[in-house]
Amino acid sequence: MSKNRRSVINAAFFYFYSNQEIGQSFKQFHIQARSFLDLLLPAIIIALAIGIVMAFVMAVFFPHRIAGPLYRMERELKERVGDGDLTVKFSLRKGDEVGELADALNIMIEKLKLKIGKIKAASDELVSLSGNANKGGEEHIKKLSELTKKIEEAVKEFRL
Repeated sequence: MSKNRRSVINAAFFYFYSNQEIGQSFKQFHIQARSFLDLLLPAIIIALAIGIVMAFVMAVFFPHRIAGPLYRMERELKERVGDGDLTVKFSLRKGDEVGELADALNIMIEKLKLKIGKIKAASDELVSLSGNANKGGEEHIKKLSELTKKIEEAVKEFRL
């Protein structure tokens, strides 16, 4: 037998047995599914379970970082600022999500203090001048009208 013939017979023999083994191993690991949904259903169930767990974790931990500080600020605004106490200073814990809102409220309260301070100063002057109403004449009336204008201007800064 020639060398070429032997090589061809060996190649055919090797091809036959190697092809047979691959086919059998493929049949062992082949997935039997009637439809695509049979493969998709487990993936959907796993994704749903992961989504529920993540939603639960977010529902438990996330609101405390936002709702807690908002509740404290709301309570302070209603109880203290609503009653006229402008000494309120909103200070939050480090890492609270509504820090910018607290800073904005603090700035707003400071501006209100300045505006109301102007009105209070003009009002105090008006009270002291009205106590001395007997002393002055035309000059006294002029000061009273100036103070009245100051109070009107300070009140005009508010939109009522």
